[in-house]
Amino acid sequence: MKARMLYGLAGAVALLGAVTTSAAIAEQPMTPSTTTELMMSNSDKAFFEHAASAGMYEIQAGKLAQSNASDPKIKDFASQMVTDHTKVADDLKSLAQSKNVVLPTALSKKDQKMLDALNGKSGKAFDQLYAKQMVASHKEAVSLFDNAAKHSKDTDVKAFASKNLPTLQQHGGMAKDLKKA
Repeated sequence: MKARMLYGLAGAVALLGAVTTSAAIAEQPMTPSTTTELMMSNSDKAFFEHAASAGMYEIQAGKLAQSNASDPKIKDFASQMVTDHTKVADDLKSLAQSKNVVLPTALSKKDQKMLDALNGKSGKAFDQLYAKQMVASHKEAVSLFDNAAKHSKDTDVKAFASKNLPTLQQHGGMAKDLKKA
C-alpha cells in the first residue's frame, strides 16, 4: 500500500512538473523571427524570390552591357542599372534576413534565358536586344512591386515595394527611350 502511494505521489509530482514547464513555455513570447516566419504569406515569399532574381538579372545584364554595348547611352543606362539595382538588392537582402526568408542565389529560368541571349551578342545587335529586354523586365518589375505595394500582408514588404516602385517606373521610361533610339 505504501508503495502504491509513493508511486502515485511520484506520478503527481511528475505531472505537476510537466504542467508547470508547459505553462512557462506558453508564457514566453515568440521570438520575432519565429513570428515573422509563421506570418509570411506565400505571395510575400514569392515577391522576395521574383524580386531577387529580377534584381540579379538587372545587375548581370547591366555589367554585360557596360562591356558589350556600342551605344554610349546604353552603357550609361547600364551603369545606372548596376548602381540602382545593387542598392535595391542589398536592401532586399536586409529585409529578407529580418523576415527569415532565404533568397535565391541563382537566376530564375526565365531571367537566365534572357541573360544567355545577351551573352551571344555585341555591338548594335546587343544594344537592340538589351533595350528590348530592359523594357520587358522593368514592365514586369513595376507590376511585381506595384502588386506588393498594394496587396502585401506584411507592412515592411509593402513599404519596401512602395519605396522602390518609383525608381523602377523611371527605369522603365528610360528603357523605352533607349528602345526608340
